[in-house]
Amino acid sequence: MFAAPSKFFASIVCSAMFAICTPHAAAAQSLETSACSASPASATAPYQRQVANIDRELGVQSDYASAHDLSPIPEATQLVIAGRDIRGRPVKLDPHAAVALKEMIVAAEAQGVTLQIVSGYRSADYQAGLLRDKLRHGMSMQSALRINAPPGYSEHQSGCAVDLTTPHSKAADASFARTRAYAWLTKHAAEYGFRLSYPPGNSHGIEFEPWHWRYVIGAPPAR
Repeated sequence: MFAAPSKFFASIVCSAMFAICTPHAAAAQSLETSACSASPASATAPYQRQVANIDRELGVQSDYASAHDLSPIPEATQLVIAGRDIRGRPVKLDPHAAVALKEMIVAAEAQGVTLQIVSGYRSADYQAGLLRDKLRHGMSMQSALRINAPPGYSEHQSGCAVDLTTPHSKAADASFARTRAYAWLTKHAAEYGFRLSYPPGNSHGIEFEPWHWRYVIGAPPAR
């Protein structure tokens, strides 16, 4: 069963891995208040109104969330830099998720598997930008929402979700499911608290995303 990262390891990771990190950030944030806890805080009414306005402006149907079993996800309030993405840009995550990701990357590397970060925390506004870009390029809203959750409902907003890839694999592509990295993740990711959010045929109507993994504090291994 996965155990929350120790304060000692958290402080090591902050000093050795994060370019910017509040000392003992992962230890200072309680498990109960973390967005990555098994029962995170619900989105506030003002936040729900905010994302409803964004989604209305984008043209997302008002009943989309309820029809696709999606609940509003508050934006993370505590973030640290968890590493750099494949383009060398800093990636932010919830402190607990950042520590667990570091542990998982190191463990995979020890077994000859390289995990690379594609994306971490994204705000609702950033998520809206992704949808606007797809719509500008002629994609229908229906198709766009099979790839990206509407603003306010993306797991990336929690700071607990990460998109991963491996060398010589196209980022955010279903072909990742055929890599050694994905095979390793399906076998070991739960040991570090990470779960595949969107398997084939998921209830949310989102395409199979073998690259998208969410960290949940104290989550039992998936069976």
